[in-house]
Amino acid sequence: MENTFVLLPPSDPNALQNIQNCFSQPVYDMNSLNVTFFGNQCPFFPSIQQNYPNEALEFLKVIKYLSQLALNTSNILPQKIPLLKKMQNRYSVELTRKQVALLFLLSFFDVLPITFSKQLNTFKVSDTLRFGSGVQFEIGRFFLNYLKTIGKWLAENNPILEENIIFVRENINRNNFDFQILNNFNLCPVNFIKQGSLFYGNASYCVDFANKFIGGGIFKGGSVQEEILFATNPEATVAMLFMEEMDENDGIGIFNTIQYSLYSGYAQNLKFGGTSIYEFNSNIKRNRIIAIDADKDDKQLNNVDLNNYQRIINRDIYKAFAGFYLTSFEMGFEKSISTGNWGCGVYNGIFELKFLEQWIAASFAGVQRLDYYTFGKEEMQNAINCYEFIKNKFVTAANLYRSLMYYKLDAFNLINCLVNGQF
Repeated sequence: MENTFVLLPPSDPNALQNIQNCFSQPVYDMNSLNVTFFGNQCPFFPSIQQNYPNEALEFLKVIKYLSQLALNTSNILPQKIPLLKKMQNRYSVELTRKQVALLFLLSFFDVLPITFSKQLNTFKVSDTLRFGSGVQFEIGRFFLNYLKTIGKWLAENNPILEENIIFVRENINRNNFDFQILNNFNLCPVNFIKQGSLFYGNASYCVDFANKFIGGGIFKGGSVQEEILFATNPEATVAMLFMEEMDENDGIGIFNTIQYSLYSGYAQNLKFGGTSIYEFNSNIKRNRIIAIDADKDDKQLNNVDLNNYQRIINRDIYKAFAGFYLTSFEMGFEKSISTGNWGCGVYNGIFELKFLEQWIAASFAGVQRLDYYTFGKEEMQNAINCYEFIKNKFVTAANLYRSLMYYKLDAFNLINCLVNGQF
């Protein structure tokens, strides 16, 4: 890898020759794929053949079109892609849906050369295929369904493959955004939604509760919010190839992906739920993902001095703002965002506080509507009461921000004061 680029197969004759050799082999069944690409050491393919023969059959129907795509690598992919480094402002990469599918396909069959970097997650889709059962096997089924759909579109020369997918990162210079003095921003309206998945919402943008390394553990058995989002929208995983880890003021946008699969369950109960793309579905939704990583410090708020308290609060407000501000990257889309209990899972964030932080950030970012999925958490009732109390009090985003910064060092007491009308 050069300092500012990720090199791709067209820059490497040996890589192109390997792709040519592998994808020129005849394919008779899933076992022949296992032999050709994995030396008969990959449990995924025989397990699919045995347990889900219809899925295997549907994939085998389109493998020749996927092979033709791979054999045309030198004409489809560029020689290199810009490395989107942390702390860069509004740097982006645009790839066609076909180019993204080809990168994914090459990684799926483990013929995409990888240069490892401590600043990047590892884009190696084939790691998912080392299992014949369990969560990683289920994620492999998501990926197989994605490639099956791409194969069908290749067969019919579908123009959807020429659409662009945009990968962009935003870094916020805090000197340019002093929230204490930006008094002309009203608090945006919020819709609280108790049940359902924010993946299926009506907002233009969906928040990825991200790892600082985009994609998290998608290929390593991770199966919580980010990994499920990337399993159902596999095009997003390609960001791992060239998107460095996030700085505390960074947000990442991945725009125009498609959800190819349905799902059920969560964590170790995650299951592939079938395709979400049907031949009669002529109005496929394009998704716009905003990735922001939470911090682990919420539980320390009652035990720190004012400076550290403000540092912890500011970190997540500016982080959310960096992500939400990406709604201004494209024109023509409503600035509405689906989000929820960000950082309240394994990081044990405070539900009410995470709502306030995101509400403030969204308001400063000019978001027109925040759809907030509470997932039925009782702890969110305080946040809902707080919102109902504040929304008609002509409170500005800066006013709420200053109160969060100074009014109470104890975050729990602040929530109670706001709910009880002591604002």
